[in-house]
Formats: sequence, C-alpha cells, structure tokens
Amino acid sequence: MLTDPKVFPKLRGILARYMELRYYKVAEVEAEMVQVTEHHRYEPSQLKWKPAKRGTKWGDSGVTAWFRGDITLPPECDKRKVFIRASTGGESLFLVDGRANGVFGGNHPVVCLTTKASPGTTYHLAFEAYAGHTFPGTQPFDNGPTITKNSCVFEGIDVVLERREVTEFCTELLILLQLAHTLPENSLRRGRIQAALAKVFAAVEAIPDPDSESWQSGLRAARRTMGPLLKLRNSPTTPTTGIIAASHIDTAWLWPVAETWRKCARTFSSALNLMEQYPEMIWLQPAPCHAEVMRQEYPELFERMKAAVKSGRWEPNGAMWVEPDANMPSGEAFVRQVLVAQRWTRQHFGYTGDTLWLPDVFGYSAALPQILRLGRVEFFCTTKMAWNDTTRHPYETFRWKGIDGSTVLTNLNVQNSWPDPQRLIEQWNWIQHKDVDDRALLAYGHGDGGGGPMAEMLEVAGKLGDLEGCPRARHTTLSDFMKGIRDEYERIPEWSGELYLELHRGTLTSIAGIKKGNRTAEIALREAEFLSVLSRLHGGEYPSERLLDAWKLLLLNQFHDILPGSSIAQVNDEAIEDFARVRAMANDAVDSALRGLAGPEGQDALVVANSLSWPRTGEIALRGVPEGLAPLLDGAVHQTVEDVSGDSLLLLGNLTLQPLATTVVPLSVAPTAPAPSSPFRVTRNGVETPFAKVRLNARGEITSLVDRATGREVIGREGGNVLLLGEDIPAAWDNWDIDADQAAKMEAVATLVRREVVAEGPLQLRLRSTYSLTDTSTITQDMVFHSTSPRIDFETRVDWHEKRKLLKAAFDLEVLADSARHEIQYGHVERPTHRNLPQDRARFEVCAHKWTDLSENGFGVALLNDCKYGVAVHGSWVGLSLIKSGVHPDDRGDEGVHLFTYSLLPHAGGFTVPSVVRPAYELNVPVSWTLAAQGASATEAPVTLRSDTAIIETLKWAEDGEAFIVRLYDAGKTGSKVRLEFGLPLKSVTETNILEEDVEPVRLSGGSAQSVEVYLRPFEIKTLRCEL
Repeated sequence: MLTDPKVFPKLRGILARYMELRYYKVAEVEAEMVQVTEHHRYEPSQLKWKPAKRGTKWGDSGVTAWFRGDITLPPECDKRKVFIRASTGGESLFLVDGRANGVFGGNHPVVCLTTKASPGTTYHLAFEAYAGHTFPGTQPFDNGPTITKNSCVFEGIDVVLERREVTEFCTELLILLQLAHTLPENSLRRGRIQAALAKVFAAVEAIPDPDSESWQSGLRAARRTMGPLLKLRNSPTTPTTGIIAASHIDTAWLWPVAETWRKCARTFSSALNLMEQYPEMIWLQPAPCHAEVMRQEYPELFERMKAAVKSGRWEPNGAMWVEPDANMPSGEAFVRQVLVAQRWTRQHFGYTGDTLWLPDVFGYSAALPQILRLGRVEFFCTTKMAWNDTTRHPYETFRWKGIDGSTVLTNLNVQNSWPDPQRLIEQWNWIQHKDVDDRALLAYGHGDGGGGPMAEMLEVAGKLGDLEGCPRARHTTLSDFMKGIRDEYERIPEWSGELYLELHRGTLTSIAGIKKGNRTAEIALREAEFLSVLSRLHGGEYPSERLLDAWKLLLLNQFHDILPGSSIAQVNDEAIEDFARVRAMANDAVDSALRGLAGPEGQDALVVANSLSWPRTGEIALRGVPEGLAPLLDGAVHQTVEDVSGDSLLLLGNLTLQPLATTVVPLSVAPTAPAPSSPFRVTRNGVETPFAKVRLNARGEITSLVDRATGREVIGREGGNVLLLGEDIPAAWDNWDIDADQAAKMEAVATLVRREVVAEGPLQLRLRSTYSLTDTSTITQDMVFHSTSPRIDFETRVDWHEKRKLLKAAFDLEVLADSARHEIQYGHVERPTHRNLPQDRARFEVCAHKWTDLSENGFGVALLNDCKYGVAVHGSWVGLSLIKSGVHPDDRGDEGVHLFTYSLLPHAGGFTVPSVVRPAYELNVPVSWTLAAQGASATEAPVTLRSDTAIIETLKWAEDGEAFIVRLYDAGKTGSKVRLEFGLPLKSVTETNILEEDVEPVRLSGGSAQSVEVYLRPFEIKTLRCEL
C-alpha cells in the first residue's frame, strides 16, 4: 500500500470533528428545575421549581431532576426538521406538550422535535433526568459508580437545525473507513477505497471552523470522491443480514424494577420518534410485561405503540411475559410465561408470538422446545451461546431438539450492535457453515439505559441495502427472518439436548433467599390452584384474578437477572419480598378453599389435602398443628418434633392420603395408646435405622452407610455430608461465575461443636449437630432418619457471615455410573460424570431442580433438595452448592440466616419415578391442612391417574368457560398408555395445547365412572380440558 497508513486514524479524528458540525443552534430554552426522589410519570407541576442555568449542579444517589421550559420556533425553522439538543446530566425522558417523545443521554444528545416546523409554534418541553445510584459494580475488584451530591451538571437546552450535507458526509466517510479496515488485505475493493480516502483527506479541512463556511467546499469535493464507491453493488452470491431495531431492556439488574419502567418509556418513545423519521425502521419489542406497564402508567404512549403494531412496524414478538432465566423456573412457570404472554398480546395487539427471544440468558433447558411448540412458538433466537468460555457452539442456525423430541428452529444472532459495515462483515465472518447459512440476523440499538437505536444507525443502514464488499442489509421483522430460514434452507443441522452455557455457573446459587423464594412460591401456587379447583367443583369460588396476579408477580421475578441473583441489593431484597407476597396470596387461596371444603371450624378433625397424583403414605409432616392434638385412627402413630428452625411438626404414620383429594383425620386431645417404641439405635459413633447402618466421624461426617436391603456400602472413601468451604473469586462477573479452578480452594473446615439427639420416636430420629464453620459463621443441622423411608434429611440452618466464599455439601458415593440424571422441567437430562472431552470438563457445575441421581442397573442413590439448583458431579462424587457469597453487584455477600434441606436417598432397582421423582416431590410439596368440627367429610379427587411413570403437575381452572385443566407428563422417559378416571360427570375431554386451544377430542368412556386413556411419549406433556 502506497497510501500513508497515518491517513486513516487522521480521518477518524476528522470524522469525529465533523460530527460536531452536524447541528447548529438557532434558539435557547430558558429552563427551570426541581429535584425529587419519587417517580412521577408526568411533569410534577405542583412542586416548587427554580431557574436552571447552564452549569447548574444537581443530583445524588437515586435522585431525579425535572427540567422544563417553553420555546417558540424562530423564522429560520420554517418547513425544516427541528431538533432539541439537551444535556441534563442524567438519563432523561423527553416530553413535548406532555407527550413522551424520546430519550436524552450519552447515545442520544439530539432528538427530533418536529419533522416540518411552523415558525411561531410554541412547545412546552419537559425532561425527567435520573442521576443514577451508587452500587458496587459487577466485576470482582470493581468499586462501582459512586453518585454523590451535586455530581450531575445541567448544560442547557437548545433548538438546533441539521446541516444535512454534513450528516451525509459523516455517514459516507464512516462506511468507507470501516470497509477499508475490515475487508481482506488482498481485496481490490479495499485498495480502491484506501486510495479514495487519501483524496478525501487531501480535500477536507482537518479542523473545520464552525463559524466559517470555508470547509464546505472541501466537504463537497470529498463527497464527489466517495460517491462512485458507494454506488457499486454486490454479486448475486452476497449474503444478507436481516436488521431489526431493538433494545435489550433488563427488567431489573443494576437498577430496580421501578427504574426499568422509566427506561421503557424513554426507549419506546424514542423508537416511535425515530419511526416517524425513518419509515423503513421496524422495531422489535419482546416482554409483554413491559408493554403492560406502559398501558397502565403511560397510556398515551401505549396507544401509539398499538397503532405501530397495527401498521406492522412494531413487532411484539418474544413469546414470554418477561425474558426469564431458562434454567431454574419450573416447567409450569415456563408454561405460564408463554400462556400469560400470548393471551396478553392477543388481547391488546391482536398478535400471537412465534419466536422466543432470549438473547441474554445463562443457558437454556432442554425442556423448552416442547413447551414452546405447545404454545404456538416455532422459533428461538439468542446471542448468549457465543459467550462460552471453553468450547464454541458448532452452529449458528439449527433445529434444537428437546428431551421429548420436539424441535424449534433456532438462530444465534447479534444484539446491541450497529448496522454498519464492520459489524455486518464481522458477523458474517463468524458464521461457521457457509455451505448452509446465507444470512444473519442483527438487532441494532443500545440496550438498557442506552435508549435503543440512534438516528446515526439508521443513516448508515440506509446506505447498505446493496454495497459492494458488505453483506446486504435488509430491514425485517423477526418472524419474517425466521420464516425465511424455515422455508428457504435446504438442510439445517440438529442440536439435541440442553444449550449449556459454559459461563455464569454461579447464578445457580447466588442469593440463596431468592432461590428458596422461587421454589416455595412455585409450590404454593401449585397447591393453591389444586385446592381452588376442588373448592370450585364443590360450590366455591375460583380466585382467577388473584391467582393471575400472583403468577405475574412470580413470572416477573424469574427474570434472568433477578432469579439468578446477579442484581443489586435493592433488586434482591424486593424479589425476596415479592416471593413472600406470592406465597401469601397463594396461601390465602389455600386457606379459603380448605375452609370451604372442611365445613364448620372446630378441633375434632384435621382435613388434610394431598395435591400429588399418587397416595402419600409413610410419614406425613404437618406444620403448626396446635399442641396436644393427636390422630384418633386405628393403627395410626404420631410423633411431635421441633425442626431446626424451631417450628413444631406433628408427624403422622400408618396413614394414607388419597391423591388429589382431602382426607379427614379424627383428633383426640391426648394419645389413645402408648407411643410405640423407637425403631432406631444410637451408638457413640453412629445410628442404626430400619434401612441402614450409619457411621459418623469426629467431624460429624458420614464415613459409612450400609444399606440393609442390599448389604452394600453407599458412601465412598471421601465420606458423605462433607461441608466444603473455599475462597470464590472468579476472573470476572463476581456473582455470576464459578471458575473451574475454584475447586482447588475447597476444604472441609467445619468443626463439630456439639451433637445431640433432639427427637426419637416411632417415626423420626433427629441428631442435631452444631458446627463452627469459621470464626463468624455457624451451621446447625438436623440429620433426620425415618422409620418409613431410607431417606436421610439434612435440615440445615446456616448463620452466614462470609464474603467471597462458596459452601458445598459433598457425598462420595459407591455407585458406578458414567452419567447422572438431573431433574429439569417436566423430565430430566443425563449428563456425563466423566471429563473426557472439553465440553464435559466445562460442565463442572450444572443445574438440577429437586433431585440428582446416580444409578447402576440395580441400585442407585439420589440427592434431593428443597431449594437448591447448582450441583457438581465428577465420577461418583456429588457436591451440592449451598451458598455463594460474591460481593458484586450486591456487596453483602448473602449475609444472614439461611434455612434449607437436602436429602440422601439410596434406592434399590435403579432409577424409577417411584424411587426418585416421587420422593423429591414429597420433600418439596408440604401437606396442607385445616381444623374442622366433628362430621367433616373428605373430598374425592376430580381425577385419578393410573400410572407409575406419569405425574399430574397441574390442576387449574380453564382460562375460559366451565372446565378444569389437567396437565400431566411422563417423568420416567417411558412411553406408555395412562388412564385417568374422573370423580364427577363430564361433558367432554379435549386435548389442548398450553394455550388451552383445542387440538383433538379424547374418547370419554364409562357411564357413572368416566375415564380416558391417553398415550404419553417419553417426557411428553399433555394438557386436557375437562368440560363440565
């Protein structure tokens, strides 16, 4: 190259200086201001305002300033496009005559006021400017932004006009500079551009004087040089990039949920403003939750959004209520994300989403393809798989096959980008299989507080429809882009199983209170719906609106930075409060339904409900029953214990709770017979139970567990229930990541301070151990042995005061298994226990819901839990992550008291649904009860399932009409025909999708005892509408 290479950085500097010349001032707005801590949707005129001069300082952490002023357009604006240039000092919503009209901030210093001005017109301008807030940052050694008093500066509000020729020059120069930088070195096109840019450099003034017009002739000469290069077109085999305007708005993250609603108003109004100026622009808006808040809080803005949807330029596609975490929510929560979202968009926009848009989520469950297809969602798009830290995902376009065999067409795209030559070329170069792919998808615009697309992005895109050397840029809807792949690709590869993100593994554990709140809220809503259906079928009310509100609050808090615990302290605290609110709403429904079913109040009987689809036998634990009451049933045994949190439990034995029904247990004030003797034997170093011989060491760890049924040893050399603690400082993303090398830091540091028997009776033996974990943190743990089950529970109370630490409970098991089963939504996945390949080594921490199981052909051991999600399995070693205490972006290190239970369950016969899945449900699903007067009667099940492999997950009232919904699934990866018997007369039974739309009728047989038979494929979900 003969061109001096210094020309190109000089031209980039020239570009920056000419960008400053794009607008010139014609008037100044005299402003006044007021500072508030509250959020006002519109200008708070009732407050005391004061003049705001240029240079006025304002602000503090969490403070908002409002600025306002009137402007009458001067004569030089006649028929011109007029802009406002404002620098308020904070991320700002711009309102014109009370109407939201755009965003001001770092990416948006200038906003269009009107596209065709009339001189003499007066506008009232208002700006809601947020100062920001202090938080610790996101990286392990961040100090984070600190917002202090008067740290923001108001720099004024001006009316400006555009120098259109300067805008054109800047756009053209940017495009050619990027092509010169990005095209291959041996490209003739690159050489021609470089030569032309040398002429541009020679023609233009490097430092133009804004008060002079001398630079204009050079600018015009430069444009004449660049013009021919911008007219050259591509060959027919040039790839195409579909471009769509978007802004990834986190529902909460480094700001609270309430601030997100203001971000939405800024961003959505900015998008509408740009759409008026650029008719080619198409806007993608997922997350109907955001639109619903606009409907409630910014109704005028929402009406404009609706009009844009109707015109086809605002695409409300995304298919879920929020963009949730895609690992930890339950299967039913995923169903409700789709159900609530699709019903809302149909109601308000007349639109049904066909694409799940989850660009920034930390891995994707293999249960999703089936759930999506059952919700009329055909496509899936993400960017996050490009973030892997170990291997690269092998495809950009593929059919993703879930655990049941369902597939969704998937595309890995780019977001938060510019639609410029450099990004388009880099994206195309990144694509691996150019023998398959001929296109890519790019979502342009700044996310979160960035305000979405900029006018400059649209200016660039407008010149890239077909420009030699650059992929063709085509404005598109998300739906049309995905349909084009579906209809036009001749072959598409397939990916089977989960989309495991090799990153952010710590999000399965961070902020333990959120994880527990999520699990317990999901279970509470399940219970509430079941009992409310039972009540409705017996003359009560089904609280549809109240339950929907509870579901929406739960779904909101499953957002992918809330549930993972990767947000600031305020977000975490509000989420824990919201989960408690969901539980309270659900519990109110449970209490109301049970009270109606039980009849008159009294203390003569317990009315006990079983929401599971199989009989509950063995030991039934009831929390909060008044002291002194005991069952009055032949053969029934009972025991009262105090759990590790200090709550009283009444344990009932030799009792069967019928599935999906209530059972009446007569009560007496005192036991009618002496309590049976204890079946347990406690020795100095161990315990003998009806199921096992257990030996403990001086640290309280299990060194041996011999299963009585088989005579085999369950625990390996490294022991069981070993409490491991280690420093946890990842290379990046503090609360998000656990690095592979962290395992080298883990040590068994817990010291046993005290161990005592706190309960021994016919049903339970409790060994309570107190551990000193560090100088500041302690663990109190009840090791609970049962006379009716081989399950050993570890009820745990941790008083935690550690930072940058990870706590695990580890079990070395005498089980030979090359893979482990881990529960996910509506089924399970099998993951290797070896680390043969890079992708195996990358999965050193994975997601499991209620259980993880290692099984041989005739024997296995499951590790159950009631609120944990992160687990590591290597060979026969299993480590359940309990607490992770990063300090960014919440610097408290999850300090406080944590309560949780995990359980070890040896089982004969290998993995089965009765041996593993059902006990895990029983650990998680409490038994609801109420007291009743003498004469209370049991309520029969509306439906009874005859199957050892299927589970009824949901019993709810139908969204429309007089019917209830039964949702069941195969939990054992065992295709089989199952029978459902109904306890009440039905008009019909229809199989539906999860939107409760008819798929096909199911033959209802029998007279007074009606039943249906359906075939469930392995891991298949079926939804049945039972019409009354």
